Amino acid sequence: MNAEPRWGISRQGLDAEFEAEEARKSRLLLEAAALRAQGDESPAADRLAEAAAIEHSLASRCEAAGLQEKSLVHRFSAAGCWAQAGDFHHAITLCDQLLSQPDLPEPLRKRIGDYAAALRARRAQWYAGLTAEPVGSIHA
Repeated sequence: MNAEPRWGISRQGLDAEFEAEEARKSRLLLEAAALRAQGDESPAADRLAEAAAIEHSLASRCEAAGLQEKSLVHRFSAAGCWAQAGDFHHAITLCDQLLSQPDLPEPLRKRIGDYAAALRARRAQWYAGLTAEPVGSIHA
């Protein structure tokens, strides 16, 4: 594997196992897209949540290898996976953690900030569509 690409983000120190996990994550995303297209939302969400966990693991490995930029990309991707899986809280939390980093490149900061704002708006719409009755007060 070429560790220093001519263009792009460094992959120096990452091994074949890392590459295999990236490929597995990509397959899960493709499976999720196919399932969503068929209307199978729950299995799609399962694949997306699994992909999010892989992205988080990949980000941690990149961080440990000193590949900060690649780590940021995987963390942001994890946020996107969580959002698509329907877990707005987890997605927004990850975005906020990324935005709290002082060395976050400005273009990525703007992209993450815009994404977090869109997630908050969608979460508010979702909340507005829920009934005001508390879950514990369901009557038979």
